[in-house]
Amino acid sequence: MRVETLGRYQLELSARQFIHNGGWAAFAAISTMEDDAAPVDVLPLQQVMENAVFESEAAAIAAARGVVIALLKRPQPPATPAVV
Repeated sequence: MRVETLGRYQLELSARQFIHNGGWAAFAAISTMEDDAAPVDVLPLQQVMENAVFESEAAAIAAARGVVIALLKRPQPPATPAVV
């Protein structure tokens, strides 16, 4: 498993090997890193490219990183004001 910090986010990137074909699956999780607070899951650990099989652990981790970076770069919808 590889852990990276990107701004206020902590990325957990990992790979798991399939027993039946020896290929690798990509997994990732994203947590926020707030000041002195416990990390909050933004994306719980899950397989990020469900139908993809990679030839190596390194390739699966690189793919997981690519998916997570793409998710973090997506434009966020504006916050809706609270109705009081």
